[in-house]
Amino acid sequence: MTNKFIFLLIATFCLIGNADTKSYTLKGKVMDSDDNWLNDVRVFSKPLGISTQSDPNGNFSVTFSLDKELKPNKKGVITFLVCQKEGHIDKRIAIKSMDFFNREKALTVKLQPKKIDPAITGFTTEMKHSKPIVGNRKGTKAEFHVYIPESVKKVKAAFYISRHGMGTLESPVLRKFAEEEQVALVGMLGDPVQRGVTNVSLVDEHIKKLAELSGHPELTDAPIMTFGHSNGTGFAASWPRDRPERVIAWVSFHPGFSDYLQFPNTEKVPCMVMLGTVDKYLLNSRQDKVVAKIRSTRNAAMCSMMEGGVGHGPVNSEAVWTFITKFLKASMQSRLLDDGSLKPVNIESGFLGDLYNFEKGGQQLLNVLPYNEFKGDKSTANWFPNKTFAEAWQVYGNTKQKK
Repeated sequence: MTNKFIFLLIATFCLIGNADTKSYTLKGKVMDSDDNWLNDVRVFSKPLGISTQSDPNGNFSVTFSLDKELKPNKKGVITFLVCQKEGHIDKRIAIKSMDFFNREKALTVKLQPKKIDPAITGFTTEMKHSKPIVGNRKGTKAEFHVYIPESVKKVKAAFYISRHGMGTLESPVLRKFAEEEQVALVGMLGDPVQRGVTNVSLVDEHIKKLAELSGHPELTDAPIMTFGHSNGTGFAASWPRDRPERVIAWVSFHPGFSDYLQFPNTEKVPCMVMLGTVDKYLLNSRQDKVVAKIRSTRNAAMCSMMEGGVGHGPVNSEAVWTFITKFLKASMQSRLLDDGSLKPVNIESGFLGDLYNFEKGGQQLLNVLPYNEFKGDKSTANWFPNKTFAEAWQVYGNTKQKK
């Protein structure tokens, strides 16, 4: 099984020297191949005595001094700059000249992720796509993979995950969820799919092939849940848009734009939109207001989660997945019947929660109550499938996320 899942780390280094003090400032911006900002990338050089991490929006800056010019070793290298990101192979950049510090051209670094787990089955295929959901896509290759725990005799549901941004099949939290709830984890990557598809029927033949490879023919028709990060929201929203009768719930993590949230039919399926309060995409588009509007105009089964002080990427991926799986479990409990069919969403049987006060900022303890007991504006309030998740949402929103 081959894996060509490669993140691009694009760092613009601005090194400004002072001839008298020999002081330098190293600045940069970190992002992946899909232009998602990468937080918590460690950038360091031991000989230079520098170490820093990218911030929630991918920026970093560090100042250091040199008493004298660095001398090359036998291979002509004066020092190494190292980039580290969890889940990826470390990248060592050889610096062979002091001219590196005066470079004007942006430095592009490719970080190769660790090889995909052998427990994951899948394939890479050529896939034609029509008009893209977003962006000027040129690639035609798409990857489809599935992870099904050995203990699962029959798949109860499938969790479709765009591997755009933080999407993965290898999180221990997700694998535990898959085993406990008898769920297949299905990952998709590549220009034709990861940011959305014009019609989900384009994916049907590839899901069928995964079903055959995994030995679980029921995967083809299993009810589904979907996840997308950033522009991956277009992926997550494609299935409720086209097949709302099969979708248990869907999740948008730090969406890049608002249009995806407003696709037709998405209001019919429980949805959680997670937002970082210092994410530049949120500051530009205020997707929390979009969610409130859809709640009001479509009586949508939606809620938003405002993560205080968080940027475009996750602070703690496992904490995020733990919270997301709580939402998925609640949605399964409230909708999924033993025969695999889904109960329609009953808004009035759920719970409601107060809206986040954006001006106040930070972590906030927001009120949650049964629909009929809620005293605020029911039409715009956050909606939850049940009490268990409403309380989990309340706690998570008032907790500072730690690395």
